[in-house]
Amino acid sequence: MFMEFKDAINEVKKSKNIFIMSHYDCDGLCSAKILSETLKRERKEINIKIVNELGNSAIKEIDKAKEDLVILSDLGSGYLSKLPDRKIIILDHHIPENVNRKNIIHINPVLDNKELCGAGVCYLFSETLNKNNLDLIDFAVVGAIGDNQIETGENKKIKKKAIESGRLKIEKGLNIFGHINRELHLSLKYADFFPLNQESEIIEFLTELEIPLNNNGKIKSYCDLSKKEKEKLILEIIKERIRNNIENPEDIFSDIYILTQQPRKLSDALEYSTILNAFGRLEKCTEALELMDKKTEKLYETMREYKQKIASYLEWVNKNIKNFIEVDNELLIIDSGKNIHENMIGTITSIMINNTNKNIIIGLAEGEEYIKISARSKTTPVDVIVKDICQKCGGYGGGHKKAAGGKIDKNKKNEFIDKILEVF
Repeated sequence: MFMEFKDAINEVKKSKNIFIMSHYDCDGLCSAKILSETLKRERKEINIKIVNELGNSAIKEIDKAKEDLVILSDLGSGYLSKLPDRKIIILDHHIPENVNRKNIIHINPVLDNKELCGAGVCYLFSETLNKNNLDLIDFAVVGAIGDNQIETGENKKIKKKAIESGRLKIEKGLNIFGHINRELHLSLKYADFFPLNQESEIIEFLTELEIPLNNNGKIKSYCDLSKKEKEKLILEIIKERIRNNIENPEDIFSDIYILTQQPRKLSDALEYSTILNAFGRLEKCTEALELMDKKTEKLYETMREYKQKIASYLEWVNKNIKNFIEVDNELLIIDSGKNIHENMIGTITSIMINNTNKNIIIGLAEGEEYIKISARSKTTPVDVIVKDICQKCGGYGGGHKKAAGGKIDKNKKNEFIDKILEVF
């Protein structure tokens, strides 16, 4: 990739104005942040556009952009043949189209049989341009966690460098979500390892341990506990698991990725990635970029809105679960029509794949002009399947082995479902 980085850097140095287009998920937002900060430091004028996919309108915008140079991050590799004939740099990690374009500098670890998230690619580009951009490694870490890649491939090297620089530390802690920003009793309620799942039971459990939930008018999170309180809580959780005859009662820990130079609210990298995904799905991408400038004023308000939407969509799914197409334990197709927003169908399929016995879940959501496809898998690679069937239906798709997506015309929905069922 480094030869291509040099070519890309030469183009950047020749350009005064640069148009950045990036994806709206956590990895894409982190990619955009890395690039925007990098280019500002080079005194370039930039324009940023965050999109949910590289569709026809986005491609037209690239074509009409007045800037000297276009950079696409966390997208573009699957659409090489559709891009306009102008100078473009692609920093992506999705499966590429087998096309060579002289006007495109295409940087993708897949071409070197390597695995690296989009933000990781952008960080290596930034670091190659200027070694003083080390602080931007925070966003490469968050992007990798957002794409579930922090412990794979080249992402591990970035993690190691972040640790060595002192910007990242990894601690062992309870395997819960929301160490910092979620109330302790709710973190325990949604923890797979904890045998109590009623709020009243959990509050009583904590009260008996003399762990106060309230801290100066604010409900405590796990990180608000003292060292002694954490030790007491962990011991009693293990005892509770033993009382419930749960195997491996001590299996309640996980790694917590702590960003040492970020505000406390954003210091848990896993929480940070979820927060960015929420902002992106709610189309609050400008606010997401502001958040990455450590402006956290809209954080809790946005997360409340996001949780409410997820709860509403999951309630609809559970009410209609009997109406969906199933194939044994292998496949569930959630045809949501307009009941789930196209930006949220990926989130819902991600939640469902972790809460059902199905190996693959495919969600369909109706947009204004198309059907959005979102596929999640436990074992079967779905990227090639989704891409192939979307193309056969006149659409397009791609992604990763366990998470893929695409778009098809509305009148192709039944054909798409039929072809999926032929596979399974």
